[in-house]
Amino acid sequence: MKTIVRKVALVGATALLATVGYPTSAGAVELTCGATITQSTTLTADLGPCPDYGLHIGANNITLNLNGFRIFGTNEPRDGAGVWMVGRSGVTVTNGIIEFFDAGVAIEGGGGNTVSNMTLQHNIGGLRSFYGDGVAILSSVNNLVTNSTMRNNGPFSGVGLYSLVDGDHPRATTGTSTGNQIIGNVVTDNVAARAGGPVTSTDNDGIRIEPETHGNLISGNIVRNNGLDGIALFAGSSNNIITNNTVEGHGMYRTSVRRGNGIILFNRGTGNVVENNLVRGNADNGIVVQGPVGANAGATNNTIRFNLSFGNSVRPPLNPNPGGPFGGPTFDLQDRNVDCDNNVWFGNRYRTAFPACTTTGGAPI
Repeated sequence: MKTIVRKVALVGATALLATVGYPTSAGAVELTCGATITQSTTLTADLGPCPDYGLHIGANNITLNLNGFRIFGTNEPRDGAGVWMVGRSGVTVTNGIIEFFDAGVAIEGGGGNTVSNMTLQHNIGGLRSFYGDGVAILSSVNNLVTNSTMRNNGPFSGVGLYSLVDGDHPRATTGTSTGNQIIGNVVTDNVAARAGGPVTSTDNDGIRIEPETHGNLISGNIVRNNGLDGIALFAGSSNNIITNNTVEGHGMYRTSVRRGNGIILFNRGTGNVVENNLVRGNADNGIVVQGPVGANAGATNNTIRFNLSFGNSVRPPLNPNPGGPFGGPTFDLQDRNVDCDNNVWFGNRYRTAFPACTTTGGAPI
C-alpha cells in the first residue's frame, strides 16, 4: 500500500511547479515527491517515502545536490525512478542516497549528464515496471556515471545501458546509447530475480550493455558478486571498451541453463576491446566470447588482451556436455568461435584456456 508523501525543505536557487512550492519564512521552499525542479537544488533533509517517482529534472545544465541526504520510495513495485530526466543535458546528480524505487536514476534521451558520488541501492523493479537498475541509461549519449555504489538493485543490473527501438518502452526516446562512461564505481550484490522470483532464476548483471549499444567505456569499476554475469555485452553491441575493471564472484545463484561469467561478449558484437581487467572467482568462465547462435554470427573482430583471469569455473557447469550456446566445460579464457574467428587474444595470463588461440602471447600462472 502506498504511503503519504513527506515534504522536504530545499535551499539554493530552486524553481518548482506552482502547485508544489510553498514559501517559508526562512526563504526556502518545501518540495513534495514527484515535483519537477528547474534550477540547481540542494537538499537539506530526506525526501520520501515517494510512491510514484522522486524528483523530475525539468531543465538543462542544473545540479541536484542531495547533500548527503536520501530520496526514498516505498519499496513496492512501480515506484518509478528516484531521479528521472527525459531529454535533458548537462545535469548533475550528486552526493547522496537513492533507494526503494524501480531505478535509482533513469536517464532517457538527451545526454551529457553526470551521476557522481551516489549510493543507489535496493531499487527493484517488478512486473510492468519501467526499470530494474541502480542507474538506467536509455537511448542517451555521452553520460558519465562515476565514483558511485550500486548495491542490491534489479532485476536487470546495477548499471544498465539500453538502446531502445519502437515498442521497447512507452515513453523514452529511441536510439543508440553511445559515448557513455561508467568509471570508478562499485557495483555489487545486484542479485534480485524477475517478478519477485527466487534468486536461483536471477539474470541480474553488474553492468549490462543491452543489444546494439555501441561505443561506451567501462573502466576502473569493482564489479562483484552480482547474480549472473559481471559485465555483459549483449548481441550486436560493438566498439565498446572494457578496461581496468575488477570482476569477481559472479554466477553463484542461478540453477538453470547456465551460471554466470566474469565478462561475456554475446554474438554479433564486433570491435570491442577487453583489456587489463582482473577476472577471478566466477562460477562459469572468466572471459568468454560467444560463437554463432542459429543463423546469427558469433562475436568476431574483438580484442581481448593483457587481462589476468584465474580461479574461475568455481561451480560445475549446468550443461557440461558440448552443444548449444552455453554447453560444455568452462575456462578462465574461452572463445566459442572456431579458431577464435578473427578475435585477437593477446598477452593474457590465465590458468585454463580454450581453444589454443586464446593463449597467443600470453602465459599461464
